[in-house]
Amino acid sequence: HDVVAGVRRLFGMRRVGHCGTLDPFATGVLVLCLGAYTRLSDWLGKGEKEYEAVFLLGATSDTGDRMGRIEPSPEPLPAAEAVLQALEPFRGIIQQVPPAYSAVKVDGVRSYRLARNQQAVTLAPRTVEIGEIEVLENQPPRLRVRVRCSRGTYIRALAADLGSALGCGGYVEELRRLRAGTLSAGDGYTFDQLREMAATERLDEALVPVDRALAQMRAWLLSPGEAQVFGHGGALRPAAGGLEDGEWAVYSENRLLGIGSAAAGSLRPLRVFAGQVVGVGVAGGA
Repeated sequence: HDVVAGVRRLFGMRRVGHCGTLDPFATGVLVLCLGAYTRLSDWLGKGEKEYEAVFLLGATSDTGDRMGRIEPSPEPLPAAEAVLQALEPFRGIIQQVPPAYSAVKVDGVRSYRLARNQQAVTLAPRTVEIGEIEVLENQPPRLRVRVRCSRGTYIRALAADLGSALGCGGYVEELRRLRAGTLSAGDGYTFDQLREMAATERLDEALVPVDRALAQMRAWLLSPGEAQVFGHGGALRPAAGGLEDGEWAVYSENRLLGIGSAAAGSLRPLRVFAGQVVGVGVAGGA
């Protein structure tokens, strides 16, 4: 939220939003939407995420990270081979219980608020997908990994669950988001860089073309006549064939019209953009 407030000041815009929070101690990619494109945050946030993390084994944390209350474990550290074997069940589609210190709502209240007030928190497991866990370094008690996962996956929960499976406990010591959807750290700018660009009136260079930001979505091109119907909120049956069921990024004449939902060959608008839109930005770095 501090980054959002800072970008509002730099761009002189009120409408700025983010597409997925980072833990306070984490670094890396934070995707920001500007202007009318704040209405795309639901779709931009759906993309796959990629992280690099350091798990510290042999202790637990009530927050799942280094910022919580740390309790050393009396159990010995496992052998490197045991760690690799314990990681296997966490690959693929799994059930994961979010940490008590998370933004998940319980009866309308953020879970972390309840946890901070020493209230019991019981969260339901969620289905998430961990596409890849690559061990980059295994030097006990530290395990450095790269994780490719679906939206809603908690790396802190992964560290705690791995530590529980090994019997020695574990938590996240370092966490960096490398990629969110199609946007990676190499596409981004640190906040200091944005300040420098603002001083030299080069902030437009930080904007990512919307078709690239939405590259994970299927794209559908409408004729000018079809675009008029879509732009007024009307459903239509495009003349071109091959419109599969599901959500589409809809374009006409090199301009994003909005997001559409297709079913049985018919396309109806979910979000429509009228007039001039600004852009999508991505902040990366510490």
